[in-house]
Amino acid sequence: MFWANSWLYPASPVLSQTGPGQFEIASLDSGAAQRVRDEAEAAWRWLALPLDLPVAGFSSPIFVRLIPAESWSEPLPFRVVAEPGGVVSLRLRWSELTPVVEVRRALVQALLVRISVAVHGVNAHLAIPSWLQHACVEFWRIRAEPAQADALQQESATLAPPSLVAVLQGDCSGVESRQLQVGALWLFIWLQAESGSAGEWALYRSRLLAGADPEVALAECFSARYADAHERELWWQTGWHHLRRARTQPQLGSMEARAALTDLTRFVFNVGEADVVVSMRSILSRRAEPVVKAALAERSTELQRLLSALHPFYLNAGLALSDCFVPTLKAQDLELKVSEFEREWNDALDLEMTTRAALDQWVASRTK
Repeated sequence: MFWANSWLYPASPVLSQTGPGQFEIASLDSGAAQRVRDEAEAAWRWLALPLDLPVAGFSSPIFVRLIPAESWSEPLPFRVVAEPGGVVSLRLRWSELTPVVEVRRALVQALLVRISVAVHGVNAHLAIPSWLQHACVEFWRIRAEPAQADALQQESATLAPPSLVAVLQGDCSGVESRQLQVGALWLFIWLQAESGSAGEWALYRSRLLAGADPEVALAECFSARYADAHERELWWQTGWHHLRRARTQPQLGSMEARAALTDLTRFVFNVGEADVVVSMRSILSRRAEPVVKAALAERSTELQRLLSALHPFYLNAGLALSDCFVPTLKAQDLELKVSEFEREWNDALDLEMTTRAALDQWVASRTK
């Protein structure tokens, strides 16, 4: 076989990376490492834009260590540590029963701490506001599952908007604080929408990750939007109601759709002590093998969830990829289906790049 049967040796440590300078996952269970790596890849994909993650990754990855639940002795399910040299590590209690949301909260907290360390270094003021952590987890959820955005709007109609101070200073982690959790997400989206050419959101995000008081930093960074605390509260309440009523198609942007399909066609397997990217053709040719069959079934499920939200540029490519993942695909049809996907993919790329170039040219002509 062209990859090692590392899943047969549960006592052997497995190292898995999502990309240079992103996440490195270590676990004694290769299945666990795969599942957490998939979540880590999704975290980077959906949060890259709002958090302005570096394209080339950080100077060092976030080191994630999965600790078997029976060996875990700490009161909280995960712990993020920033070391003096700038290294950020995440220790996560793991079992087959670990909730996905718990994994996501851990990865988000580690990612926010890594951004803070990269920009501001390790200092005594390093603290990530509860609202920002929860907002990132919820934003990830509605981007990965666009239909959830509609459900959130419907839920918001039954809730009274919490005060801005309550969202900024409150603890969103408890199950009893759903109102604050929803408020955190709407505030996260509203601040990005309200940010103009002055880059208020980027400045505010940086101030938050430097340990500034969320309320004070907001008043300073978005000062042009209001004259006093009363107007600031009215501005926020307006944002809540605008976002919960907005009727938009739950659709991914072209860049997000491209990134989502790229991840679905990227297969990584552990060979010896290294991760190796395996071509989709090679994977499909071995689709009858249990491990490959399971991987394809998982990708197919995720793709079906995304199809209705794919940007029009990439919809045909998504449909062609769906045909490649059909479990009953005959060997003689494999090359045809993969070639069809590649053709649709190249057409989508050309359309996206041509459209972007035309828009850039139009914008340039308007600024002359």
